[in-house]
Amino acid sequence: MNVNQLKSQYIEGIYQSNALLIKENAFTLQSGKRSHVYLDHRNFLANHVYLQLIAKLYHELSVVAGMNCTLGVVDSVMSPIIVGAMSVMFNHNYVVIKKSPLAHGTQQFVYGEITNNILLVDDMTSTGDTLIDAAKKIRSLGGSVDHAVISAYRDKSAIENLARHHIKTISIASFDEIIDELRPVINIRERKIIESNSLIFD
Repeated sequence: MNVNQLKSQYIEGIYQSNALLIKENAFTLQSGKRSHVYLDHRNFLANHVYLQLIAKLYHELSVVAGMNCTLGVVDSVMSPIIVGAMSVMFNHNYVVIKKSPLAHGTQQFVYGEITNNILLVDDMTSTGDTLIDAAKKIRSLGGSVDHAVISAYRDKSAIENLARHHIKTISIASFDEIIDELRPVINIRERKIIESNSLIFD
């Protein structure tokens, strides 16, 4: 199965699992911005079929970064789940990068061996800040980070922010691409919300 087929299955899956939320009352994002569209992978990735799907898709996309890379688990809810599946299914090693050291034990930020180029993994990003923080910590230890792989991004500002920190983003789709592909199946109420909020991703 090629990347485009996997991508279509992913987009269909996030809609079927109600991971794509379109609401009249705007969500407040972690960045402080507001949006009528939110992508919540929690229920999606709780289904083993979808978890395997996204692991396959990320694995195929990771060819761009080189197959000998070590996966980087960033400090988010979904990153450890995705990396865990990729590690088991495709024999990838990984390192864990925390924003803050654990309250107990060692005062490390990074756990695991930094032997290859690190491919950072997360489910989505609005600003890129979590990925940038992880890259800085890896680089401070002499490691190399060139790429990050994600499912989705809201707008190009996150991709541009990552690029300013010398991180190339590999993604499945932008929110706009996801909406475009799902437009035939989105219900009338959701379509009206999208159409009446031209700055939906600002």
